[in-house]
Amino acid sequence: MLTLALAAGLLAVLVGMVVWQRQLTLLMTLASLLAGGLLLIWMQAMGLLPGTQGPLADRRPHTLQEPLR
Repeated sequence: MLTLALAAGLLAVLVGMVVWQRQLTLLMTLASLLAGGLLLIWMQAMGLLPGTQGPLADRRPHTLQEPLR
């Protein structure tokens, strides 16, 4: 649900960038924050962040904070 809301917000901001070109700096900042949030959710779902369990969790390198298996 959060992913869908962030994706809809990002789409609205991208459309807003075409419409309101005077506020381009603010809209670019907002778009990058929304895209970063979506990227973090995707990376966590794929198991690419430390401490997460996903389909790629066994393939990523171990960090210093987690014990070896």
